[in-house]
Amino acid sequence: MKKSNLKWLLQVALLSVLIFTILAATVSASENLTIHFIDVGQGDSELLQFAGENVLIDSGTQDMGPRVESYLRGHGVSSLDLLVATHPHEDHIGGLPIILRDFTVKQVLDSGQTHTAPSFETYLNLIDQKDIPFSTAERGQMINLDPAIKIEVLSPPATLFSDDLNQNSIVLKITYNKISFLLMGDAGSVAESSIMAASYNLKSDVLKVGHHGSSSASSAAFLAKVKPAISIIEVGAGNDYGHPTQKTLDTLQNTGSKIYRTDTSGNIVVTTDGQSYYITTEKQQSWNTASAVPKDTSSATTWTTGAASSTTAIAATSSNGPFLGSSKSNKYHYSSCSGAQKIKSANLVTFSSSSDARAQGYVSCGICHPP
Repeated sequence: MKKSNLKWLLQVALLSVLIFTILAATVSASENLTIHFIDVGQGDSELLQFAGENVLIDSGTQDMGPRVESYLRGHGVSSLDLLVATHPHEDHIGGLPIILRDFTVKQVLDSGQTHTAPSFETYLNLIDQKDIPFSTAERGQMINLDPAIKIEVLSPPATLFSDDLNQNSIVLKITYNKISFLLMGDAGSVAESSIMAASYNLKSDVLKVGHHGSSSASSAAFLAKVKPAISIIEVGAGNDYGHPTQKTLDTLQNTGSKIYRTDTSGNIVVTTDGQSYYITTEKQQSWNTASAVPKDTSSATTWTTGAASSTTAIAATSSNGPFLGSSKSNKYHYSSCSGAQKIKSANLVTFSSSSDARAQGYVSCGICHPP
């Protein structure tokens, strides 16, 4: 073979490798899994986003429906691939009728329990009127959202626990490569014992604490199996139930878990590329019900590896910050922006303020429009 032909072939091969590397990086960057723990006061609501697919789990009380809707639309959600109702208590499904009315919902997963609350009847009627595919969760079931994500139903079992809506909550374990989440709904110690007896691998990086941190959940034996690096409690400030209890907080702390709470941190967002993850919190100091937009916010971001052996907090130094950017682009974002949540951990750049970002040559994101 002539040297000129060999040189040409080598150049083509090198170019092919370069193109493949760029494409692989682009695909990888767009495949972050993000789970939002939405502040709905004394209730639960989580949004899972991956590769353009959206799953909503619960929606808080009826009066929180508009807040959840606003949050979804603010994060680019126009339809839901799956809606999960963990159990029919008002503080979990009260806002679902608004979501069902205003969004296209492709499928509903329910706990299979009934309730006399008007919101539950409305929820069922809307599913029927819109002819939405409906199924009942059962232990061992796999949810096929995307081949890269494993979503497994750990509870309720085939034979429900008698007369206890909380214990029969849908419990989900979500695994993306090396990072895993355990979402407990309102499941308590009875359900925990049953799940442990079923011999599941419960080890999880992030635990959504059961029943708002009440003393009826999060037993020491269960937490010893889960070993969460991060524990998230969805709870309302000054609630009448005394949630979370000091007993549960002490048990979580004894496991070495770092605790986040929606009553003190507002919305909590965990983003992972499957190898590591970062946590963004946003405290909503004042909520404008007319516009459903927080008036004043403060944020913090925490990075940690999959092993979750240590965390580093990046505290806000400006009322406008921190902002996030990528070393691969020139845009800076609010930490809750969908664009920020697609940034790979290896490429993440943080800015203490908008002036800091602009001084480094970055421009405002066209989606979230930071100052």
